[in-house]
Amino acid sequence: MPGTGVTREDPAGGGSVENPPTSESGDSPAGASKLVYRLAQATLCVAYLGVILGGVVTSTESGRVDKNWPSFDGNLLPSPSGMLANPGLLVEHGHRLLMGSVGVLALLTCLATLQKVKCSRIRKLSCGVVFLVLPPAIMGGLTVHFKLPPILSILHVALAMIFLCAVTLLTIITAPRWVAEDTRVNPSKINSICSLSLFAVISVYVQIVLGAVPRHATLEPGGGGETLQTIGDLVHIVWAFAVFTVIILLAGKLLSLSKADRLLHPAMGLLLLLFLQVFLGFATFIFQTPPSLVVDEGQGLVKTGTFEILASSHQALGVLILMLSLLVCARSFRIRSLGLAGPEASA
Repeated sequence: MPGTGVTREDPAGGGSVENPPTSESGDSPAGASKLVYRLAQATLCVAYLGVILGGVVTSTESGRVDKNWPSFDGNLLPSPSGMLANPGLLVEHGHRLLMGSVGVLALLTCLATLQKVKCSRIRKLSCGVVFLVLPPAIMGGLTVHFKLPPILSILHVALAMIFLCAVTLLTIITAPRWVAEDTRVNPSKINSICSLSLFAVISVYVQIVLGAVPRHATLEPGGGGETLQTIGDLVHIVWAFAVFTVIILLAGKLLSLSKADRLLHPAMGLLLLLFLQVFLGFATFIFQTPPSLVVDEGQGLVKTGTFEILASSHQALGVLILMLSLLVCARSFRIRSLGLAGPEASA
């Protein structure tokens, strides 16, 4: 019975009705586990931090300081003293440790899901997350083994983003309010929002992969050098206009749903992040440096400066936009499915 807690937008375009939470304990009606949700959240947070640190590895060229994988500088475990003494090892080994922790958290989330969640789709997605953590890890090892060739490094980024999307989606659908969702939107409005939000997710993903092209351009070994960087920059900039347009259109439609807070708030976040990202992208391009020669792995040199800070921030914000776009997309399709199921459906 309607009460407090969830907003419903009248399909006819009228006002909103407040609906009550379905459970005082915070769990969803279908019995979604708080433990699974918290583990999924932890996995997502650590994965995002690992991705950010991976961007720092690329920007500072710390990936060249240790040519061993999966061992740490030839040892089973990383050396704390070595990491403190060598900034390159601190960044590179820190990235490996974070992503290793992500694998453990993903496995724990999967085991908890299989034990506590009955929904087959959530169980399958949780298992898929465990398997999806392996390809980027293997690709990362190959990039180290073959001394960071651009094609492997770009594939590493592409696979890592697929894994991060899967973890983000798992976190979204295990949230207590996912099953308790009761927002209703005019079908003609939500259909266009679903299409735009899906294209937004795809376009942002493509943009991140395209951005990895100039980021991983090197002169040796097998790199495309300045030509690869120039072409990568051009395509990345051109596609940025497509991303900008679709997010503006999506945000405009979402902002028109003044009573649907579950979509309105992410839309405002997307707009804020989008304009900040445009500024960071422009600044990163201005301060961009030519592709680097391969350095001696034993030197442990780490490049630091304005470009490295801007490039790492630009990449981190781009990934955040991808995650927020996926949140909008998932909620849009959820709300549409509720409308198709009937006015009283909530699962």
